Amino acid sequence: MSELLKRILVSVIFIPFLLLALYYEGLLLYLMFLLVSILGTQEYLAMLKNVGYRIPVYWLVLTPLFYSVWVVFPAYEAALLWPAILLIVIHALSTWDVESSVPEMFATLFGLLYTGLFPAMIVKIGWYHPEQKILLALILMIWIVDTVAYFIGMRFGKKRGITQVSPKKSREGFIAGGLAPWLILLILYISGFGAISRLSLVLIAIGAGVIGQLGDLLESMLKRFCNVKDSSRLIPGHGGVLDRTDSILLAGAFLFSALKIINM
Repeated sequence: MSELLKRILVSVIFIPFLLLALYYEGLLLYLMFLLVSILGTQEYLAMLKNVGYRIPVYWLVLTPLFYSVWVVFPAYEAALLWPAILLIVIHALSTWDVESSVPEMFATLFGLLYTGLFPAMIVKIGWYHPEQKILLALILMIWIVDTVAYFIGMRFGKKRGITQVSPKKSREGFIAGGLAPWLILLILYISGFGAISRLSLVLIAIGAGVIGQLGDLLESMLKRFCNVKDSSRLIPGHGGVLDRTDSILLAGAFLFSALKIINM
């Protein structure tokens, strides 16, 4: 079976479940991103282990636990970082190695944010804005950006290697992906679409068109550092959970933060 056929079959099976979770939100949305947190943490630890960084295995439990508390008790987002940092510091001190302890300490903290806090932020977008379906709009926009960037890059991409992290990514594809959301916003504005506020649409466009593509590059950087092609082989034709959610994680965290700052 070709890789393209595998990708199509997996998409046909899983996309309807994803759309249901995004549309109905609630418990289903929490459970979906709990799975992202669990599997994403497992992939993150395995990738770092590939280059000799050993993050304690108990983070496979603690990260989803922090995710759950961050979702249910939003007032404790910052406060909960304190016990996590304390635990990371104690582990580094008790297993001190001059070459690895400090990098492992920061890698553990980043992993907690990446596969714990970021998924929690995404769930809260859906929970805090259920009528507008902002989270659904963001992920649909990210899919459009990914599709446009891929096909424009394949067809017209001449200037490749715009970053050493992802040598195949072309300047043309990146620019096309960044511009695609604004074209959609223009169409929605002309058509009088009012289900989502204009400011929220602008933030969605920034999140999907720019931050989402940076999220893809962020995960490419992690994989290049860890010397792996995919975060795992969990999803046939698609790689791992982090390969499929890299754009969503960074863009979702951005959108949640932006909406919170402007009190929307």
